[in-house]
Amino acid sequence: MCGIVAGLGKLDLAPAVAALTHRGPDAARTATVAGVHLGHTRLAVQDLDSRSDQPFRDGPVTIAYNGEIYNAAELRQAVEERDPGRVWKTTGDTEVLAAALAVLGPDRALPLVNGMFAVAWVNERRPGVLHVARDRHGEIPLHLHLAQPVMAASELKAFAAVGRPMASHLIADVPAGQWGTIHGGRASWSRFHTQRCTPAGYTLAQSSTRLKATLGQAVQRRLIADVPVCALLSGGIDSAAITYELAQHVPGLVAYTARMDPKSRDLRCAREVAQHLGIKLVEVDIPAPTADDLARVVQVIEMPYKAQVEIGWACLLLAERIRSDGFKVTYSGEGSDELWASYGFAYHALKNTDWHIYRRDLMAAQARKNFPRVNKTFMAYGVEGRLPFCDPDVVDLALSLQQHAVADGKAHPKAVLQRAYAGLLPESVVRRPKVAFQDGLGLKTAITSVLPDPARFYRAEYQRVVRSRA
Repeated sequence: MCGIVAGLGKLDLAPAVAALTHRGPDAARTATVAGVHLGHTRLAVQDLDSRSDQPFRDGPVTIAYNGEIYNAAELRQAVEERDPGRVWKTTGDTEVLAAALAVLGPDRALPLVNGMFAVAWVNERRPGVLHVARDRHGEIPLHLHLAQPVMAASELKAFAAVGRPMASHLIADVPAGQWGTIHGGRASWSRFHTQRCTPAGYTLAQSSTRLKATLGQAVQRRLIADVPVCALLSGGIDSAAITYELAQHVPGLVAYTARMDPKSRDLRCAREVAQHLGIKLVEVDIPAPTADDLARVVQVIEMPYKAQVEIGWACLLLAERIRSDGFKVTYSGEGSDELWASYGFAYHALKNTDWHIYRRDLMAAQARKNFPRVNKTFMAYGVEGRLPFCDPDVVDLALSLQQHAVADGKAHPKAVLQRAYAGLLPESVVRRPKVAFQDGLGLKTAITSVLPDPARFYRAEYQRVVRSRA
């Protein structure tokens, strides 16, 4: 995981790269190739040697890349089939992605990638042309500044660092599952991923068995790292399932949980899971936030949405503790609620909406909400958050399941996940009804005692941040 900036025209990217140092404290570098500027701040997770520092060149292609590719071995093989006799210089995934773009081209390479990524690149055969792409579900943020000269960056603060105005009509996100070509102030887009949701005829029992195997494989794929990894454990079934799978492969696994109300059921359930799995649980105290604390969260996540700001407060403190304990990688259960439509508001929305399409669109919306919030809060302290529920096989399976193969009435919208881990996790956790993170932690009550109208405050603070960066 890293921070990237890129641009065209007369630009000095050094201040923008410096503004993203928190995302990549291990190395920083800029390069100008064929009229395109690329900058990178590195969080070294795979191949810790400087040979994998970026911008990274392979033949005519130079990339600035942020993320992780979990099937790099398969992608490497696809490159070798087109380029026999290739000698690889590194053991990381950066070289693999650069080589795939150079040898296979984006139309062939990007659909093959199983991973989370944002990438900017230049091909010397097309000087003055900037290419950008973002992973299929938008796990990694990548923003565009559309004023001339065009820029791309992992966070909006990189634009502000070089004096770019933050007017909303000038800012856009690179669309998830697409890659773009930017030249002469114009952008053209190609889609490399379209999410399918073809209904499958599984029963609840069959879908639970398939989910257990598929999620286990997704976690195993995401174990690739040359640094220690840890887990997030909230007390709910989503994070408990991920932690269970990690514990099967990571000796001495350490999990982190937020502690605000020492009597909360969330905390009690997190302790039960940790004890059941025989892993260490670190309880991170989360104080009631002040208005200034919440304003800081808005600055970090660069969005005004109420749920994202409030969850972001706990995430920031978890990230700070995780990094101080020496970890660079953690795992989250984000994405699960969207796949099962387990939010309270979904129950009513589904009365008038197609079950499969609703969940597909709910998942797609997280490219602008949950996923950037996870990324930016944890990367504020140089911690990479991995999301196994976003694995392509997990998403494809989940969105194919019919409602009767997922939910067991209104009380158990995640019955498929609960059955998958019945007998493997404490019954109190498996059968527990869904509780919003803010409610379970006790955070929502603490915030309303400080802010009479939290949503209004977050919107105003976001506008203030935008104006201050203009």
